[in-house]
This record gives sequence, structure tokens and C-alpha cells, in this order.
Amino acid sequence: MTWKRLLQGRNLMVAGMALIMVIALAGCEGGEQKQTREKVRSTDVSEAVQVTDAPQVTVPESQKIALGEKMDLAAELRHDGQECEINSADETIVKVLEDGSVFGVSQGETIVTTSVGETQFQTNVKVRKRGMVYPKFQMLQGETLSLQFSSKSNPSDYSWTSTDRSVASVTKTGVIKAKGVGTAMITGASDASTYCCELTVVEKPDKIVYLTFDDGPNRYSTPKILKILEENQVKATFFELKPAKKDFDLTERILKEGHTLAIHGYKHKYDEIYVSEEAYHENLDKLRSLFFQKFGVWCTLTRFPGGSSNMVSAYHPGIMTKLSKKLDGWGYHYFDWNVSSGDAGGAKNSGDVLRNFKNEISDRRENVVLMHDFYKNDKTIDALDRVIKYGKKKGYTFLPLTASTEEVHHKVNN
Repeated sequence: MTWKRLLQGRNLMVAGMALIMVIALAGCEGGEQKQTREKVRSTDVSEAVQVTDAPQVTVPESQKIALGEKMDLAAELRHDGQECEINSADETIVKVLEDGSVFGVSQGETIVTTSVGETQFQTNVKVRKRGMVYPKFQMLQGETLSLQFSSKSNPSDYSWTSTDRSVASVTKTGVIKAKGVGTAMITGASDASTYCCELTVVEKPDKIVYLTFDDGPNRYSTPKILKILEENQVKATFFELKPAKKDFDLTERILKEGHTLAIHGYKHKYDEIYVSEEAYHENLDKLRSLFFQKFGVWCTLTRFPGGSSNMVSAYHPGIMTKLSKKLDGWGYHYFDWNVSSGDAGGAKNSGDVLRNFKNEISDRRENVVLMHDFYKNDKTIDALDRVIKYGKKKGYTFLPLTASTEEVHHKVNN
């Protein structure tokens, strides 16, 4: 009994010691696992803190810019030292410049993608219709252009530079001089914003004809005139009166087909528009506002009803002298003519219209031809194709007037 108890006690002691060793070993193993887990958690927290504390570099998801405005959508990425690639889904709306910034070319909306390695950011860019009037412009050698805004901005508020002065120079007040054939970016910068004009200068033809049509649009004459111009691949200028709502599509077609839309006036009633400077100014601005609202184009070209030499305004002595000096300050370029087709006067038929054109054009000047787009003007409609073919045969280039075309003025008589 004694040995048996002793043996049992010994066995119990051995078992107890084994149990203690197992527990101890388990404790050690668990300690290592706990330390490992704590180490992993510690690393995770450290990395999370590092990411959280890192500067958050962003590219805007959406951005509104003015027409002609320049902006760097990836400025934060560049500041952070990232190399990125910028692409525009539609460069007729938003163009990417060589320095990676973008600028608004035309009113509309498109996607600009910024790529950093395999990461891409997309920005929905909306270009408003207000801003610089000439974000993309073509000039002939020797022409000048005064930059203009359709917003409250003024060219004198910006510091202007040209990327290539051999192509075009620009003054402090934003007046561009076209010098040589080529392209140049004209940039105006201020503390608040930057604007651009993408300029192309082309060689000036030796002999030029500018066909101009007053008093439209209407559903009889305008489509016929446009068809003849299209068939002959000629662009012209339309000095319109306020169009009827039903004729808005004709004005839209004029713009769509690449012609110049210009202002003749909201009204054509001499005794109302020439009663005062304020009345005439309103006659211009009302039609400009209508065109801008309906068609998104800011018109700067205009023609006085009756021409600047008219005497129908004689009931208000000196009004034409005053108005002709004021238009430039109001943001308008006015054009008279030096070739008259006679279609609203002495011409009795299409033969007379053609004859007047042949007799009055000259290769020693730029020819601005007065024609009309009034209802049922068959004299001009029937002569127009022959006028164009004759001019081309004689080596003339037909062009539309632009804001940089040298203005043709009459001697003011009142």
C-alpha cells in the first residue's frame, strides 16, 4: 500500500510537471504570436497614419471656365512633382496647350483626362460663352486686331505677350499686329485669370473682294444667296436686321456655313435710330444681345443704315459725325462700301448688277461690295453666280469681313 501510494504520488507529480511545461510552452508560443500580431497591427496603423498625413493631391471632377480662359487642371499634381499627361475629348471645345494647361476654344462641354502612370482623373469642363471674343482667330498679314471681351473684363487689365513676335506682336492694351505667316499664342495674364488667343496669320491675297449683303434674312432671298455662295465655295458677310423668330434658322445657317454675321441694326427706321447717340447705341446693342443670346456669337462688325455718308439723318445735324467717332469705343467696327451693285437703286435687272460690279472693282484696293438680301431681290440672285465667276476669272479672292479687316469708310456728310 505504501509503495503503491508513493508510485501514485510520483506519477501525479510527473504529470503535474508535464502539465506545467505544456502550459509554459503554450504561453511562450502564444506570447510570440501575440507579439507578431501586435507588430502587424502596429505596422498597419503606422502606414495608415502615413497615408492620412500625406498631402491629398486632387484634380477637380468638374470645372467651369470662360471662353478663351487658360487653366492648369493638374496644378496640384505638378506641384507634388508628378509627371502627367493631359488629353481633351474634344479640342474644338477645350484645347490642351504645350505646357499641359487647357483653354476654352468654344462654348460647350467635354471631358479632360489627366493621367499619372496608370491612374486617371477625369474632369468635366464646361466652357461658358462669355469671355474673350476671339479665342481662335485668323488674320491676313498686315492686319490689326483689337482684342475684346464679352464679359466685364477689359484688355487693359491684362499683361499681353506673344509666343512669336515674328508672326504677331501685341501691345499692352491688347492690339495685335499680324506680321508673318505662322501661328502664335497671344496670352493675357492678371492676378485673377489668364486668357489666350490662338492666332494664325496667313498670306494676304493680292486682289480681294468682300461680298456683303444688307437687310436680311428672309425666306425667299437668303436661301438662294446661300446656295449660290456654297456652290462657288465663297464666304460672305451678312449685315442683318432683327430676324423674325421664324427666320432664326436662316441666321443659324449663315453662321454654320462659315459666313460672317454682322449688325445692320435692330431697326431700320431712320427717324428713330438717328434721333440721338443713345438711340443709335441701343439699336446696335439690342441686336448684339439678341444674336449673343440666341446664337452665342458676339458681333463686332456693323454698317450704318444708309451708310456713314447718309443725309437721311440731316434732321439731327451732326449726328453721323458724332456716331462715327463713338463706335470704336462702343466695341464696334463699321464698314461702308467702295463698290455698289446698285441692286437697291439704279440697277434695273441682273445685267445691270453685273455691269456695276465689273465697272467698280479695282485691283488697287480691297473691294467691299454692297448688295442686298431683301425679299425677292432677283436682280442680285440672278447676277450673283456670274459676279463670282467673273471675279475669280480676274484673279480675285472672295473673303468674308472680319474684325481685323481694314475698315472702308465714306466721307461723313452730316
